[in-house]
Amino acid sequence: MITLCIIVGEFIINAISILIAQALNTADIVDIVTVNAGIIGLISVILSVVKVNDINLYTSSLGLANALEVFTGKKWDYFKLTICIGLAGTALSMAGILNHFVDFLSMLGVIFPPIAGVMLVDYYILKTSRKILDETREKGLLPDDASTPLIGWLAIIACIIGTVVGVVFNFGIPSLNSILIAGMTYWILIKIKQKL
Repeated sequence: MITLCIIVGEFIINAISILIAQALNTADIVDIVTVNAGIIGLISVILSVVKVNDINLYTSSLGLANALEVFTGKKWDYFKLTICIGLAGTALSMAGILNHFVDFLSMLGVIFPPIAGVMLVDYYILKTSRKILDETREKGLLPDDASTPLIGWLAIIACIIGTVVGVVFNFGIPSLNSILIAGMTYWILIKIKQKL
């Protein structure tokens, strides 16, 4: 029910938004809100943007502080990190980084899916560690480091090849292409390794 309500609600909200944008002949949210809700609507949009950016700054500061603490072994000052991240975000925003954000997200959509292709082929088709996983599942444990390889070089190579194909070739859906190519490449590499 929740999924259905969200889907239907999104269709209705988006349809109304499109109709209002068409009626006003603009896609600028500030113009749309100002015409329809006046200054109160504009203040509400501004405050919601401030709230979202505040949450983003808070979570990124915590994440960076924790990452730096893990990598360096020393505790970092949250206040200084927050100021630095806020200034960096503001500078990047003023430089127009949002103009490249869609390209960045599209690139991520091609870089990370090959990992899923390799995992699916490894687990469902090749069943590489199925025996170890079944034994440890019965005990309620995870496999230890000695029973599984530390680095799966063939998987990394397959992911790189899948990513390159997704980025370079412009046929079909790039993320789906990268998943399929990475999975097939991994399967081929494993079969070659088994024969050698």
